[in-house]
Amino acid sequence: MATLVDSKGKELPVTMVQRWPVKVPIKAYKEKPRPYKLLETGVRTIDTLNPIVEGGTGFIPGPFGCGKTVLQHAISKQAEADIVVVAACGERANEVVELFTEYPELEDTRTGRKLMERTIIIANTSNMPVAAREASVYTAMTIGEYYRSMALRVLMLADSTSRWAQALREMSNRLEELPGPDAFPMDLPAIISSFYARAGYTLLNNGETGSITFLGTVSPAGGNLKEPVTESTKKVARCFYGLSQQRADGKRYPAVDPIDSYSKYLEYPEFAEYVSAKIEEEWLEKVNEAKTLLLRGKEVYEQINILGDDGVPVDYHVNYWKSEVIDFIILQQDAFDKVDQSTPVERQRYMLNHLLDLCNSNFEFDNFNEVGIYFKRIINQYKQMNYSEFESEKFNNFEKELNKIIAERKVA
Repeated sequence: MATLVDSKGKELPVTMVQRWPVKVPIKAYKEKPRPYKLLETGVRTIDTLNPIVEGGTGFIPGPFGCGKTVLQHAISKQAEADIVVVAACGERANEVVELFTEYPELEDTRTGRKLMERTIIIANTSNMPVAAREASVYTAMTIGEYYRSMALRVLMLADSTSRWAQALREMSNRLEELPGPDAFPMDLPAIISSFYARAGYTLLNNGETGSITFLGTVSPAGGNLKEPVTESTKKVARCFYGLSQQRADGKRYPAVDPIDSYSKYLEYPEFAEYVSAKIEEEWLEKVNEAKTLLLRGKEVYEQINILGDDGVPVDYHVNYWKSEVIDFIILQQDAFDKVDQSTPVERQRYMLNHLLDLCNSNFEFDNFNEVGIYFKRIINQYKQMNYSEFESEKFNNFEKELNKIIAERKVA
């Protein structure tokens, strides 16, 4: 608020307001280059296997109840961002209430203040008008662009873009427009594409930089990832974090499928140079190696299901359990543990190197029963390391015990 003095000397309050049509992008920047800086989220399955960058775009599709909203909340609490903008687009009222009650109590680990101080929530519940639902996502993006122009790193989350698309469908039908697939508007892919294009990494006119990283969720009916909203989003978003019903049913959270998910930023030469300078040159090769081990483990699991435990060689069981170690230690994360809920990239790199050394080692077993018992002991030790402060005395003791277990059956 500012004050204005009238001709009689009386002070009048003046509200500092900037008016802008939310559907028009704010282009207060000099250049919009391709993003390349890694955005740390603290979620291992994202940062290690399929990283997103500052100014990047991604989406989280999956069936109902698989943890899309919870994963978004975890990212908003832990990601390296100056401002978090949450667009609760057609969200259930109880989930929006949870945002308003939980965030004021959470402490920001980076600043030591309350997380709510740097969080903006655009509340638009499912019982509100559909026109307001469409306006909510554009309002959130415009607010993000406003703060990006201040050279800030903005993380924008939309939950869910499917309900935004449903609002577009309803308004299109009322206007008697020509319907497209599943009665969605014919120009739905263009609408989604132009919206995602507003995110990005920018060079501002004063020489500084700002970014909007956009991460939306998609709630396809029945978990069908071939429906129009998912397909249209997949064409424009560079990161795909598909949630698996099977992993959710098995209580393997976050339930991001490591095989189907991808990050196209891994293909960017600028990203490879940045990672080599900040982490290590072989990092991307090790990520691909870990993905290959997970794929081999999935193939062996399917063979064991068909042929039975006795129907495959012992070496197959070893390969399967090596992939299980990566699954339990890298992919799964405990959101209720103070240490394990957020993992810095340095620690992720250390643990991945340790796991790959294990997976590249040869072990000797007499039968498949010994394989499962042995690797369960290894998984338990790794889990204790995940729950311990990095490089603490407790962490180092668990690592020593782990190395002893590995040495029991390791073949030189």
